[in-house]
Amino acid sequence: MAFYVPLGPRGILFQIGTTLIGVWGGLVYWRAARRRAFRKPGLTLPLVVLADGPPVI
Repeated sequence: MAFYVPLGPRGILFQIGTTLIGVWGGLVYWRAARRRAFRKPGLTLPLVVLADGPPVI
């Protein structure tokens, strides 16, 4: 790292905090991915074709 400054004991706290943020973000992403997998497809609009005219949504 180009601008590294030794942090001493505070560095350990930063590492713990960064790890917790990473774990928390991973859990949130995992949960959201599961929700997307189980979600039913959205409703679709029926396409009505009239005999003489263009398709109507």
